[in-house]
Amino acid sequence: MLADSAKLPSPNILKGPESNQFILEVLNFVETRLVEFSERFSSISPEKGLTFQLVTLLQRDTYIEPCPFWFYPGYPEEPEIGNSREPDLGVMPKESNTIIVNGKSFPYNRSFFSFEAKILPPPEKSREREYLIGREISGKYKACGGVERFKKELHGKGLDFSGILGYVKQEDFAYWQLTINSWIDELINDPKDPSMKWDDNDKLSKEHTYPMTARYISYNRRSQDIITLFHLWIKLDP
Repeated sequence: MLADSAKLPSPNILKGPESNQFILEVLNFVETRLVEFSERFSSISPEKGLTFQLVTLLQRDTYIEPCPFWFYPGYPEEPEIGNSREPDLGVMPKESNTIIVNGKSFPYNRSFFSFEAKILPPPEKSREREYLIGREISGKYKACGGVERFKKELHGKGLDFSGILGYVKQEDFAYWQLTINSWIDELINDPKDPSMKWDDNDKLSKEHTYPMTARYISYNRRSQDIITLFHLWIKLDP
């Protein structure tokens, strides 16, 4: 496994505001509004309902404050295709702006950062590990895992950075970091999908934690490269 990892390109690492500053701005913009989101909408149960309210709150502030981007729910990554995959949240340049990330140009009608959202824990036992991987439904595997979708380029295709929003309804941040990383250990030894390889880079590393919010980072292998995922978590009422 170490030999395999050595063949991969270097992870996409943010080195400060001079490097990929718009990614840092997106992360900070969302994080600074998560506490208000929790205070106002914590009692909502459905994942889609929570994400709708979060997008509404974020959109409000993109108009109040000078901001070079805006948020779009259910962004179709390939709009020319009728059944295009849609991450829960896309981040797009405002108006006629162009945003550059890792040397790639993103015009006003193209998302440069995608978010998936997952509740921890999921409402059903059968979906226990959906933060990472999908499950079988009626004998057919459904690739509905949050990290899985980015690793398989079902979401975030062509992007170097994306994120997962974790709505933490039970337990604390340390519990979920430990639990998710233990699931990754199992996938390293026994991947459920042979087309996906897992290694220690997929594990969540802590960037910072506060009483209500936390941010983790992982470097997740795709078929030809690595996507850097930021995991933004917020505590909500059960």
